[in-house]
Amino acid sequence: MNGEEAARKLGVDPASLSPAPPAPRRAQTWARMQQEPPCPACGQPSRTSGVIHDPDHGPRWFDRCRECFLATPPTLPVPPTRFLEELREAAADARLRLHTYTDESGWEGE
Repeated sequence: MNGEEAARKLGVDPASLSPAPPAPRRAQTWARMQQEPPCPACGQPSRTSGVIHDPDHGPRWFDRCRECFLATPPTLPVPPTRFLEELREAAADARLRLHTYTDESGWEGE
């Protein structure tokens, strides 16, 4: 899911988030993460930072703790099964041993 969907799923009001640059540089995002602002969903120290674009409030920092990030994973550009196939092929080409683990139900939306 994208950041806007994650904010909705976590019940975060974009109006409550700090204004952000529309397209922050990596250094700006890294500096934000170093501050460990509280996760707007649960209040724990954040581990990830990104920007969501709200039509009413503009770009806003969206910081998530580890648990809230894991509860709202980013959308992969390809389906997880295809990603794993390509990862296995790349590991085989490089002659690397690869073990992959998923939970019993697979990924949400798979």
